[in-house]
Order: sequence, then structure tokens, then C-alpha cells
Amino acid sequence: MADKFTKKAVAGGDTPADSWKDVVVEKESQPAKVVQSLTYRQMENQVASIDAQVSDLGNKKTALVAEMAKVKTAAEG
Repeated sequence: MADKFTKKAVAGGDTPADSWKDVVVEKESQPAKVVQSLTYRQMENQVASIDAQVSDLGNKKTALVAEMAKVKTAAEG
């Protein structure tokens, strides 16, 4: 089924020529069924990858916080 767009009822009046750009429209969508094949091992690998990314981001955050402290010290001194 394709997406369905329906104009919402609004009170009319004198409006500029491009007022249609401000009309509220509802979008109703029904996405197609998605089938995905996967294995437990693939999921384990995804978890390991996410863990590695979290660890790397923690290291980057620690380095950035230390650098921020140095910038603050330089700015205040």
C-alpha cells in the first residue's frame, strides 16, 4: 500500500498565494513487510562491535575532558 496524504480541515480566509505551503497534511503509511536473515553469531559480532565503539568513545571523551580542563586553565590564567 502506498503512503496516503490527507489534507486537514482548516478555517479559510484571505491568505497569500503561497498559503498552501502552510496547510497541515496527514501522512498515513504502511511500510512493506521486511524480512531479514541473521544468525546468533552475527548478532554476537554486532554486540562486540558496539562494545568496542563504546569503549573507544569513552577514551575519546576522557581525552576531550582533559583537553577542556587545559583550555579552561589557559583561559582563566
